[in-house]
Amino acid sequence: MHIGRKIKKYRDENNLSQKEFAEKIGVTQGFLSYVENGRLNIESPALEKKILIVIGEESENKTEKPVKEVLVNDNVHSPKHYMIPGCNFESRHLADAIVEGMPNPLCTRIWNVVKYLVRAEKKNGKEDYQKAIEYLTWTLKGNEISQRLSGSRINSITDKLKTDWTTIILGICEGIPSNKALLLNEAFRNLITLDIQETIDCVTKIIELG
Repeated sequence: MHIGRKIKKYRDENNLSQKEFAEKIGVTQGFLSYVENGRLNIESPALEKKILIVIGEESENKTEKPVKEVLVNDNVHSPKHYMIPGCNFESRHLADAIVEGMPNPLCTRIWNVVKYLVRAEKKNGKEDYQKAIEYLTWTLKGNEISQRLSGSRINSITDKLKTDWTTIILGICEGIPSNKALLLNEAFRNLITLDIQETIDCVTKIIELG
């Protein structure tokens, strides 16, 4: 069952309004409405876990199951577009580090932007870039950003991931032309500081390069 339907079922059974449930999980009512009607997916693992705990489908103190050993080249469990070459983590780990401390729905929107930017050249190309712009545009229309963040955030992100930004961006840009790579690096740096319009401009230029 889609998580939106699970939330709706839980609310109906417990006589909770959308506003009340949204407050429980730290999102806006509008964001929750999109999730319930299937227009938006919960792609942040942290938020999904929080929701499952609230509706009683997962224990807050649940013991994580041991992770099965997966071969490096196992493209079923770790598709290439999830992995960042040269790094021992996936795009979701980078996304989690970038959105840490951000409120929802901003957190989920930026998380998705990171996902699409990382995988675009390895998976769906223009379509993924356009999806990134769509999430960025929603952020602007929703007036979800009260202030820009410091460029020094990049250091805390790389510290959390135990690497450096050069290694990360070289991995993301592996195999793509230098003009695209420069724009993608600029897009990420703007995204990290929440300069949304500049990020959109960079991604638009990447699309124009073809």
